[in-house]
Amino acid sequence: GGAQSVIDYTLEYLKTRKQFGKIIGSYQALKHPTVNNYVEYEKARTHLYSAAHSWGEQGRGEVAVRMAAAQSHSSYSTSADRAIQFHGGFGFTHDCDAQLHRRKAILAGALIGDAAYQRSKLANLLFD
Repeated sequence: GGAQSVIDYTLEYLKTRKQFGKIIGSYQALKHPTVNNYVEYEKARTHLYSAAHSWGEQGRGEVAVRMAAAQSHSSYSTSADRAIQFHGGFGFTHDCDAQLHRRKAILAGALIGDAAYQRSKLANLLFD
């Protein structure tokens, strides 16, 4: 949910902000990372559905949950980072929600483990 929210927030900004007489969302340098963020979000959502479906299965359930947690944290963090970058100096201020999403991603990583932690636990499950 957080990744989708930050993507929507950034898309709205890219559609309305003008620089040098052009909407900044028309530049490929901003379009491609935004689409990549959306693809990563969709992968996280798919992993979440898989984890929910296989929750009760011995062994497979934990693998699916770890994969979903790793992909979700990675997607949210990257989307929030790009939102701050695309908003420029305004993205660092407390008036912009982009920095709020980045802080939430950092907190979520501290509470449940960031993507690197989840992947290390996943490796132990798969290769032990």
